[in-house]
Parts: sequence; structure tokens; C-alpha cells
Amino acid sequence: MKKIVIAVDNDPTSEKIALKGFQLGLQLQAEIALLSVVDLTMLITEGAVTPKEFADITINDYQKNLQMLVDTVFKDYKVRTFVEEGMPHEVILNVAKEWDADMIVLGTHGRTGFSHLIMGSVAEKVIRHSEIPIFIIPTRSR
Repeated sequence: MKKIVIAVDNDPTSEKIALKGFQLGLQLQAEIALLSVVDLTMLITEGAVTPKEFADITINDYQKNLQMLVDTVFKDYKVRTFVEEGMPHEVILNVAKEWDADMIVLGTHGRTGFSHLIMGSVAEKVIRHSEIPIFIIPTRSR
């Protein structure tokens, strides 16, 4: 394993996922990329801000979150960062393929029932369609 993509969102659990992925990357002596995907498909704005402005604000927030993770988790370790737009599972798989990653690390909230039905599971879709190993980190609080 030489390259690992760690996929995170702007959820408070991102630090846990980044840390576990980082520890795995260190053990495997792998190059690491940190990826966030901005899903704009459900974008709704109210008059004061255009959809483009809101998208730019959201992307900027994701970039700031990735930088915060780099500063707190990875510190001096060289890590590549990506902030991409699109359907999360598709973007995760595409970035992993384009970057020639050997593994994808991501978290799962463990949603069930109606919330799983409505929101779907990015992790589940990535697992279903990935051609490389996946390392899943459960993030549901007990």
C-alpha cells in the first residue's frame, strides 16, 4: 500500500476519521491524500445569496476544514488535499482512481431506517463500486 485517500466531510467526526487514516498510513508508510466532497445537489438558497455564491462559500468552508485537519492531525507530515464538487461516492472513487490510490479510508455514521433510506450511505456506495480495498471507520456515538 503506497497511497491512501482519506475521505472526510465537514462533520465533527472528520478528525477521528483523519486520525485513524493517518495512523494507518504511517503504519503502511503510505502517501496520504485528504479528500472532501461538496455535494451541491440539494443546494437551496433564499434570495440573498445566489446558488453560485453559496457554492463558493461552502467550498471555502470545506477547504478551511481540511486545513484545520492538516494542522491538527497531520502537522508536519506532507499530505495532499482535494476539495471536489459532485456526488460524494462518485467523486471519492474517481479521485482514488485518478490519484492511483491503493486504499480508501472513510467513516460511516451507521444510520438506519428512514434516515438511511433518504440520505443513503456514501460508504455503502463506495464499497459496492470500489476496485480497491476500503477501510471503514464507524463514527456513531454510543
